[in-house]
Order: sequence, then structure tokens, then C-alpha cells
Amino acid sequence: MKIAGVNTPEAVGGRVDRTRLRAVNGLRLLAGLDRPGVGCTSSTVVWSDGRASMKRYRAGVDNGSPLLLVPSLVNRSYIWDLRPGDSVVEHLLAEGYDVYLLDWGTPDARDASATMSRYVDDYMQQAFDRVVELSGQDPVVVGHCFGGLIALLWAASKPPRQPRALITLAAPTNWAEMGPLSWLTQQGRIEPEDILDETGNVPPAAMLRAFQMLRPLGDLTGYVTLIDRLHDRQATQAIWALTHWAHDHVPFPGAVFVEMIRVLNRDNSLVSGKVMMGGTVRSLDSITAPFLNIYGTTDHVTPPTSVAPLTGLVGDGTGAERVLRAGHVGLLVGGSARKRTVPAIVGYLNEIGALSSTGSGHGY
Repeated sequence: MKIAGVNTPEAVGGRVDRTRLRAVNGLRLLAGLDRPGVGCTSSTVVWSDGRASMKRYRAGVDNGSPLLLVPSLVNRSYIWDLRPGDSVVEHLLAEGYDVYLLDWGTPDARDASATMSRYVDDYMQQAFDRVVELSGQDPVVVGHCFGGLIALLWAASKPPRQPRALITLAAPTNWAEMGPLSWLTQQGRIEPEDILDETGNVPPAAMLRAFQMLRPLGDLTGYVTLIDRLHDRQATQAIWALTHWAHDHVPFPGAVFVEMIRVLNRDNSLVSGKVMMGGTVRSLDSITAPFLNIYGTTDHVTPPTSVAPLTGLVGDGTGAERVLRAGHVGLLVGGSARKRTVPAIVGYLNEIGALSSTGSGHGY
């Protein structure tokens, strides 16, 4: 029986055991003996151009309907395949889909002059064509954050073939609602060229600091959570993997950054549904693919008020939307991705008949 205010032998023993596990797990983590692998799902590189490439994940799936995943330019693409058991790629494979993942690589001085058109009209089109070549089908395209914008602008550019469906996750649309960092550049207090380094790109440290400004206590909270759960090996590995990814930024291509600030941010052109890029107007209402807009209620990077307008701008304005209880990164990792994002994607595709799943249909 537990008596209030009295330390029973069982309670004391539990605290001692927890302290011991914290020490063991902490030492193994610091020594590099128990750090989780990231991006572990078996894959093959099936296309590359410059620093960009694309992986195909088969994992025993034969004739599965293809899905092309488009990551943001800001972070490493392995967030889609963070670690075993915590992987959007893994969950989609379990549903029987033939999964492809674009990877923008690590931009260097050779990429500094590459404009948004290079990513939209060149890399995106090449990757799409390669998926069609390998699978024999038009894939569904799913993009996260700036990757969602790349996918949107590509589909709005009247490519030879539209995707079977287009799904965006947390794609910023109304940049007036993007928060303090957006306001600084909109008001001209910071010129985009001032942030470029000697390579002509935005250095990773600058991108990291920008995200830390959005959540000043984010790192501290993460470390406190890690220490608090250090006795739990699985939880420790999950927190470590996500923290590692969050600090594993890559340079942001300089010309794309300048264009983003001037066209998407200051002009806020995307909210009008039309974007001038590469000398061509890209009209979101020209997209004919079925469209789904997914965003999270607790997203501090691309707030709901920024993303919500997109639903009515694509195609004839009758696109679907799913508002999930998740944050910006939570759309792709952890329980929110497994229990909400993946079911939202799979459910929508089944609903519109865009894909016929050949997998186990776990239903999560």
C-alpha cells in the first residue's frame, strides 16, 4: 500500500532503477554507441542531376501505385524516413505504394545562381518523368513546406502530364501571416542579399538561427525532454533522431532565396493564385489534378492562417483539406504522422480513386 508522503521500498527502488537507466542510456548516447540510424529504409538511387537525386523504395512492393515525395529545400530529406518505426516512407510502403523520394542534396557555389525555375521546371519535371518511366503510371505528388510550393508551381506550369493527385503539407501561401521573420523581410529591414555567404547561398547556421527565433526555447525544451525520458531507450532514440535532423540544415540556394523573399514574401503573389517565375505566369487555377491541402493546428513555421487559403486557389477551388492536430515537423514524424497524416493521405487517395493500394491496408 502506498502511503502519502512516505517513500516505500518499491518507490525508492523504481527511482534508483530509473536513475541507473538514465546513466546507462546517456553514456551510450554520448559515446555514439546507441545513436539511432536515420534514413534506413532500403532504397536505390534512380535519378540524379547535379546535387539533386531521387530514391526509390521497393521493400517487396510489386506493381504498387507510385507516390513521389517532394521535401523542402531547407532541411535534409530523411525526415520522411527518420528511423525504423517512425517513417512516413515505411508506412506508405506498408500500404502497398511504390514510393519515390526527391533529395535536393547539399547546394554549393555551383547552385547559387539556380533560380526557382531550375527546381520547378527542370529537376521536378525530370523526377516526375523518371517515375513515369519506371512505374508506367503518373504518380501522386506529395510535397512538404517549400517542397509543396515547388510541386504546386510545377503543376501550375502546365506540364505535359499532370500528377494523378497533388497533395501539399504545410505549404505557405499567405506570407503576410508567416510571422515575425516574414515581417522583417517584407518591410525591407533585411535585404535577402545580406544573408548570403561567400558561396552565394544562405549558410546552414543562418537557417538554423531563423527557426530558433521562431521558438527561442525549442532547443532547451528538447534537451529537457531528452533528460526527463533518458530512462526510456526508445523515447531517447526518437528524440535524438529528431534533434539531429533539426540541426542538420543545408545551405539554401541563394537565387531561390532572393526570389522567394521578393516574389513570394514581399509581393505575396501566391495568395493571388498567380506567380511570375522564369518569365512565365504560373496560375494555380490551371492545375487539373485532384488536390488535397493538409496543415497542422499547432504549426509555428507555416501557421494555419498562412496555409488555409491554398485550398480555394488550386484548380476550380473545390480542393479538399484536412486540418490535423500536429505541428510543422509533426506532420512527418511521431504518432501524429502515423495516426493522422498517413491515414489522411491514404484515405483521400482511396476516396477519389486515385490509387489502388496493393498492400496490407493496415488502416493505422
